[in-house]
Amino acid sequence: MTHGGNIWEAAKRLGIDPLKIIDFSASINPFGPSTRALKALRSSLSLIPPYPDPDAQELKRSLSLRHSIPESSILPANGSTELIHLIPMVFKPGKALIVGPAFSEYGRALKLSGTKISGFVLDWRDAFRLDEKKLARRVEGCGLVFIGNPSNPAGTTLSREEVLSIASICRKKGAVLVVDEAFADFAEDISIIQDAPSLKNVIVLRSMTKFYSMAGLRLGFAAASKPVIEKMRKHLPPWSVNTLASVTAIAALTDARYIERTSKWAVTEREFLASSLGRLNGIRVFPSGANFVMALIEGAPDALELKRRLIKKGLLIRDLGDFAGLGKAFFRISLKKREENKALLRELSDVFGEKAPRAPAPSKAANTLI
Repeated sequence: MTHGGNIWEAAKRLGIDPLKIIDFSASINPFGPSTRALKALRSSLSLIPPYPDPDAQELKRSLSLRHSIPESSILPANGSTELIHLIPMVFKPGKALIVGPAFSEYGRALKLSGTKISGFVLDWRDAFRLDEKKLARRVEGCGLVFIGNPSNPAGTTLSREEVLSIASICRKKGAVLVVDEAFADFAEDISIIQDAPSLKNVIVLRSMTKFYSMAGLRLGFAAASKPVIEKMRKHLPPWSVNTLASVTAIAALTDARYIERTSKWAVTEREFLASSLGRLNGIRVFPSGANFVMALIEGAPDALELKRRLIKKGLLIRDLGDFAGLGKAFFRISLKKREENKALLRELSDVFGEKAPRAPAPSKAANTLI
């Protein structure tokens, strides 16, 4: 399975500049890192020659302040994907459960570790509702359980209380629950990151890639009880987090204006994009708490063909045919700036036979963040 965001392959195939492609396949804040973060990055170039701090102490301190959890409950890494691959190697489960549809790296990491995989795929026809009694039966015999909140690629969310209930089920069954909160910065009141330090069987994963627009610097972290963090830390390669990533993240975490404006932008643009898509013929839109929207094509063309048509216009979407429980009719589009979203909607309206809905003139904040 490939990931979104491969503008390089698409550009090579089309013979165009990669930066001329509007990439709706990768769910990253389109405004880029904050001004404060970029300033910190530029001023830290002299720190490239020395080795990074092996414990990333300043970064852990900043994350601790931002999320109100102890530094001893934080483990930074080279992106949350590194942690996804680390966890099966550390806990060595004979069997693991993935609640899907789900990010492909869960399965890849488990396969590489030799873990037997069991899938619990939620049904889109039932709005991806999670039945805890059914989940409890599926957890039996599993050492690890992976779940995304918000989920990827559907964008559906579970409340904090629902996730804590799932954690309790896993504890009773002897399983460690891994909650991937890579997109939780875009949702309100669903995170269990502040609960994680006191839970012995829970690992929360966070990413600096999405909200803070730092995909190229690779930075994520785990939040868990101190014993769990120590167990994981012993298996993490040295200097996993580079100096430039740490410095940039520290500055980003303290940029309150950037954080507030990104949060407001995401809510506004998600509502605009979802409602506009919903007015097109043959398109069914699913509720999302992330910075992307998933949709179902109830007719033709299928999502792969739609992707092929749009890339010729310089617009790249994510077809979801390779996700268990979905299929060739599903696609996902990330939130971009208002004018970019309108450009995509115009093309989609041409494909599906309906003019793009008239939208009010975007506010300054719709196309400007900082």
